[in-house]
Amino acid sequence: MSQEIQQFRATLPINEFKQEILKQIQDNTFIIITGDTGSGKSTQLPQYLLDDEEFRLNICQKRKKFLEERVEEKEQPKVQGFLSKKLKPFVPEDRINSTDLKIVVTQPRRMAAISMAKRVAFERNQNLGIEVGYSIRFDNSTTNTTQLRYVTDGILVRECLQDKDLTGYDVVILDEAHERSLYTDVLFALVKTAAKRRKGSLKVIITSATLNINIFKNYFEGCPYVKVHGKSFPVEVKYAEHNITQQKRNHDAVNAAIRMHLHEGPGDILVFLPGSEDCEVCRKFCYERLAEVLNSGVEVPSVLLYTLYGSQTSEDQSQVFQRADEHTRKIIFCTNIAETSLTIDNIGFVVDTGYVKQKVYNPRTGMDSLIIQPISKTQAIQRTGRAGRTQAGKCYRLFSKQFYESLSEHTTAEIMRVNLASVMLLLKSMGIDDVVRFEFMEQPTQEAILQSLRQLYLIQAIDEDGYITPMGYEMSRYPLEPSYAKALITSKMMECSNEMSAIVAILSTESIWQRITRVDVDGYQKLQEIQSQHADPAGDHLSLLKIFSEWKQATFNEQFAKDTLLNLRSLKQADNIRQQLQQLVEGTSKKKCLLFYDQDYLYKLFRKQKDSKKWNINESIKLALCSGFYFNTARKMHNGEDTYLMVYPEGTVVDTDPQSVYTVIQQYPETVIFTELGGTSQVRGVMKLISEINIEWVKPYFSNMVKVDLFKLARIEFQQRGRDAVQERRQKKIQEQEKQKDLEQKQKLEKHQLYKARFEQRKKVKM
Repeated sequence: MSQEIQQFRATLPINEFKQEILKQIQDNTFIIITGDTGSGKSTQLPQYLLDDEEFRLNICQKRKKFLEERVEEKEQPKVQGFLSKKLKPFVPEDRINSTDLKIVVTQPRRMAAISMAKRVAFERNQNLGIEVGYSIRFDNSTTNTTQLRYVTDGILVRECLQDKDLTGYDVVILDEAHERSLYTDVLFALVKTAAKRRKGSLKVIITSATLNINIFKNYFEGCPYVKVHGKSFPVEVKYAEHNITQQKRNHDAVNAAIRMHLHEGPGDILVFLPGSEDCEVCRKFCYERLAEVLNSGVEVPSVLLYTLYGSQTSEDQSQVFQRADEHTRKIIFCTNIAETSLTIDNIGFVVDTGYVKQKVYNPRTGMDSLIIQPISKTQAIQRTGRAGRTQAGKCYRLFSKQFYESLSEHTTAEIMRVNLASVMLLLKSMGIDDVVRFEFMEQPTQEAILQSLRQLYLIQAIDEDGYITPMGYEMSRYPLEPSYAKALITSKMMECSNEMSAIVAILSTESIWQRITRVDVDGYQKLQEIQSQHADPAGDHLSLLKIFSEWKQATFNEQFAKDTLLNLRSLKQADNIRQQLQQLVEGTSKKKCLLFYDQDYLYKLFRKQKDSKKWNINESIKLALCSGFYFNTARKMHNGEDTYLMVYPEGTVVDTDPQSVYTVIQQYPETVIFTELGGTSQVRGVMKLISEINIEWVKPYFSNMVKVDLFKLARIEFQQRGRDAVQERRQKKIQEQEKQKDLEQKQKLEKHQLYKARFEQRKKVKM
């Protein structure tokens, strides 16, 4: 390690707390550590543990004792059905006598996992992937000898499938815990249970910039808490007099950034916006406004404009972190990714619009809505703090003080607002059948859990009693949404798995088309023309497969990708994912799955077509999609060209995605199936990724959708149902009483106003 790096590490705020933190970790199973972004929690804490010889020897000794006891264990876990063999205690024999310390650090964002691993490897003068590495979905840069792994939270959840006690690790660090991502919340419960079983041989550290400490301390059994005080500078906060409208939000944000650039001292500017498209729009608008200012005769200092959001390429993101020349300022238009996950140096000024774009799932309609919502106070404080890390800073909030006071204290946990089907399947595959009473930090609504179980039942992942099926277990092996996993398994049975693997791979990466927003009118028109030329009238799925296949036939030609406005990096990533998915498909037990397909209507249809030699591979692909998504069938409304009615929930009106092939070619089939239902409001959905189907293919399955006993699926006892019904009736009665009370008050007020109006009228007459 160079002297320069040693000096840098010594200046980080966490260094002052090193000994206290190490002692607390040594003495306790759980510990919570909070500190400002940039204090060194994510990069230094794992290194302290790796370099502490006493800690390493102590934890290795405890691990050896635990594993030796596990080897001698005779009692098998009591799990019903075929899973009993699969869930036997896992004992990695190479770990019993190993003196290597193994640490895993979870991150909710892929970019953070990669950048942290690269930074720590650099600090330790190691090549990435040897001592330090990262593992994210479909991208692994670790080996068996890697001692420190940075992983996305979903990766560690999947590792729990194979080893519920996490015997491959000695320390688990759950970083950025305040973000409360879906899989982080699941990990809280899984890791807590594993640590208690490990009897002191597994240390769990929860780290974050800010936390609702009481909730976390209570959940982790009153564990100790260390607050790392950073070296921050004062930040002056200014509020707008009035809240800005959605239409003016981007306009005002750009103008505020330009005013800061023209009138403030040194320091880069961070502008927080709701979504990625806002970032691109604002950058373009900022260029135009700066050109206008320059042309008006005002001197404009040197400036670089950047955007920063999650779906960008690594190359685009890395530019943001490069230092600008001495007299050049950076203005960075970013999403909430820059709140805590990433540290950008030299920020002196922040413009905060006060909004964030979040996915919200409605279990009643099955719709995911991407909604622009107000941030929490915690997020507002985090955003402000970015301006005070290296100098005294300023934060201009584009909302009033009253608006700030009305914000919720903390961000809503993702588990409270997303589809839980994949989480429920993972829990079931681990032998956790009573998912309703699973020890979540915050319990999701019963409706959300029941609807996710309903979806799993419809695709045969669980049986009518809520137990996982052999088909469900095969599906749990795929790091995908359960419906996509079912479609892939069906594609194996229908001899089109290569094609389906490619389609799912394309959908598992960022868009394979270059990112051209509607702001670029000419570029967007050209993109639509190219998409129209390469469109397949059969639908979006086959259109994506078509352009992907054309790129492959052009021998992965870079010029072909450029000419057709394709994102070369996404294409290469999709091809890599396709190969990994194909390996998973090949490892799927056809024998186990055949039990579920023998009486399956779609499979019989496929066999009939195959035997009559009328088999068409594109039709098989659509049949496979139907097997995973038949409940997403919609029929065209005759009073609206691009408007459809969903089969279930019956009568739900949905629109066609403006990006769909059918919108581009202006042709709308009678019956379609879609694999995503989104939108920007919770009132009306937008079908995304649409394919034309024959209604007769899915008709036999419609009866399944209404004959579902949700309470039986959730294994809620009859007595509990009775208690729930009584509680529901009481709640309903209270609501009715309150409604009646409000009505009476309203009538009383109206009566009073009427009397008052009459009195005033009489008064005028007398005068």
